[in-house]
Formats: sequence, C-alpha cells, structure tokens
Amino acid sequence: MKRLSFYFLIVIVLSFILVQSCSTDEEETITPTVQTLEPEEQLKQYTLTVTSAEGGTVSTEGGTYDEGTEVTIIVNANDGYRFDGWEGNDSTSESLTITLNSNINLIANFKAIDTSITNDPKEFNYDINKDYTEQIVDFYPSAFFASDLSENVINGVNLALKTAADEFGKYGPVEYWVMGTNREAGNVLLNQFCERREALGQWDLAECLSSENDESRGGSMISYIAKGESLVSENRPISSAGHNGGFQWGIHRLTSSYPHTLDNYFDYISYLEQFKVIIHEYFHVFQLASVYNLENEERESKIKPDGAIWMMEGAAEYMAFYTLFKKIEDETLYFSESQRMNYESLKIVMTNNMSIGKRLISERCPEYKLKDIKYGDCQGPVYHIGPWAVAYLLNKVNNQNILLNTFYPNLKELGFEGAFNLAFGYSTEEFYEEFDSFLELPIEQQLEIIPDI
Repeated sequence: MKRLSFYFLIVIVLSFILVQSCSTDEEETITPTVQTLEPEEQLKQYTLTVTSAEGGTVSTEGGTYDEGTEVTIIVNANDGYRFDGWEGNDSTSESLTITLNSNINLIANFKAIDTSITNDPKEFNYDINKDYTEQIVDFYPSAFFASDLSENVINGVNLALKTAADEFGKYGPVEYWVMGTNREAGNVLLNQFCERREALGQWDLAECLSSENDESRGGSMISYIAKGESLVSENRPISSAGHNGGFQWGIHRLTSSYPHTLDNYFDYISYLEQFKVIIHEYFHVFQLASVYNLENEERESKIKPDGAIWMMEGAAEYMAFYTLFKKIEDETLYFSESQRMNYESLKIVMTNNMSIGKRLISERCPEYKLKDIKYGDCQGPVYHIGPWAVAYLLNKVNNQNILLNTFYPNLKELGFEGAFNLAFGYSTEEFYEEFDSFLELPIEQQLEIIPDI
C-alpha cells in the first residue's frame, strides 16, 4: 500500500513539471541595447617658441597650445638697446599678439643704440614707426652734410649737437641739415632730404623738390645754399641757421648754411661763434618739445607772449653761452686760444652783447621795448639784449637751470604767463618794469648777475 502511494506521488510531481515546461504562452524576449561611444575628437595643438637676441627679453618663451589660442608677447629692451623687429613675423610692434594655427618660431631682435651722431641720410637711429614727440629719447640727433664740407665742419657740428643733447636732454628725432658753398653739392643734399621724406611716406618727392628749390621761400634748403655762395662771392660772413619745423612729420627739422667759423674761414671771427649757434638751435628743440603736439597757433602763443621773441631767442642764446663756458670750465670741452678768440669768459661775451644790443636799438628801433620785439625788421637787438633778460631772471631765483626744470616743463599746461609766474614768482609786466631799470645801470653793476665762468 505504501509503495502504491509513493508511485502516485511521483506521477503527480512529473505531471506538474511537464505542465510548466510545455506552456503555450511565449514570454517576450528583450534584447539589451548596447551604445557604442564615438571617440572624443582631439583638439590639435601647436608649439610656439619665443627667444630673444642679445639686448633684451621677452615676456614668454612660448609652449604648446590648442589650435586657435591667442598669445601675446611683449619685448623689453635692455639699457643701451632698442627693439629692432621680429624674426618670424613682419610686425614691428613691441607687443605682438598671434593666433596659433601652426608651429611658430619667433626671435625678438634688438639693436645697440648709436651713441654717436648719425650722418648718413639713408640711415635711421630710431624706430621709424614710433611716436617720440614730447618725450626724452635714447638716441642722439642726426646731422647730414653737403659733400663739399670739411672734416672740421662735420666734427664740429657733431660735437656741438652731442654737447647740447647731453645738456638739455635728447629729444627727437632731430635732423640737422648743413649746406656748404657749392651749389651742386648742396643740391645733392637737398635731393637726399626729399628722398628721405618720401621714404618715410611724409612728402611726395616731386612736391618736396619743388618747394625746397624755391629760393623765395624763407627756410627752403636752396636759400641756405645761396647764403653759402654769397659768403664766398662777397667775401663776408653771411650765415644762417634755424629750426624749420617738421611738426607734421614728428621730427625737429633744422637747417644751416655754411658754418664758416668751424673752418676758420675768416680769421677775425672765433671758431666758437658757430659752435655756439648749433647749441642755440638745439635749445629751440628743447623749448618746442614741451608744446610740440599743439596746433601751430596755440604753440606759438605759449612760447612767444603776444608774439614777443625775447624769451625764445634770448633763452637759446644765453643757455648756449652758459653751457659752452661751463663745459670749458669743467674740461668737458677744450678749445685752443685761437679758437676762443673773443670768448675768454661769459662776462666778456655778455659785455659785448650789451654794447651791441644797445647800439642796434638806438640805430634801428629806438621806440621799441623788449616786450615789443617780434620777428621782422627790428629783431636783431633781441639776440643781444634777450640773453641779458634771461640772465636777469635766472639770477633773480638763483637757479641757472630754472628754464630746464620748471619754466618749460610747465609751459604747455600753464601757458607763458602761468609758467613765468611759477618759475620767477611775479608777472611779466613786473619783470619788464624791473628790467628797463636794469638796462640803465652801469655795465659793472650789470655784470654782477653773470656767473663767473
């Protein structure tokens, strides 16, 4: 009976298993979805290599950057050097921003600053793409000479310009063009002047040549050539030099006829006469540097009160004399006794100026006062009395450098009267009244204000 029950149990279990495994209901089969990730696109990278040649440094040496990255490199020139462009890029800027789309190699080039006067019209001792106006620069003036001029003239002009720049500060660019006595040689230099203007994109060559060959135009280069010719043909000391502008080009343009005393052409005139003239003309560079960027009318009103030229010319003349004798005294400059003829001391030179100035006023324009003299028929006396006016003011404040340190640095902001009051402590009208009385004193008393050099 027990065996029968066991078999019965087995049959029931097997039946249950068959029912479950043979069910007609099909279960839905879900196939898992497998997503295949695309590999992330890698950005291209490029290498920037930046080095500096001798004379300066760069703000970065470069590195590896993603494509399209902008990198700015700034150069810094060492003392005695100036930036001279990039190797690997056409830019002349000291700050260069580049976009990396390839491997790039850059070299910052530098050039030693020329500590001498440049004499080749085709050379530039400065960055021609930079604005240097109204600031101290690190290069000397340039001086260009007609081919008929002697080594004595060339060396004398170069030394005088360097002396002036060292004393009053380097401003620029300054171009000092010096003519001789030969028209053909002068015309070659005139052409070089115009070629330089065209090379810098400042003036059309044909227009320049037409203007500078116009002898009727004051300040034209041909007019300076003519003075040299007249000196020879008339055998008398005819000479002229001047600051002829250049504001529209960002330069100081100066021109001189034949500086004959540097050749001792007339043995009765001191070598130092035209050496002094060159320092005088460079002082005009200093005077104009502080107001350079003003429009012409405003600039003129700042440097010439009511058109009066006593400070403009008197300061240039006195500071040229003072600088010359100071440099002789401290042995920075040396001249022989024959070269120093009539230039024994500052007091002797100023004595002669007072005598000549008073004579010219009485002969040519007795009705004029110092404040009335402008450029024109009666300007001669101001080159002799003007230096005394300036000497009087410098003595009043006991400061021979007051023009350099106070008056001219404040001229643009304060105007002539304001800068005058700041430097000398009173008005120009008060000064004119005092100076008129001073001119009546004996020369012995007047000389008490002149430094003993």
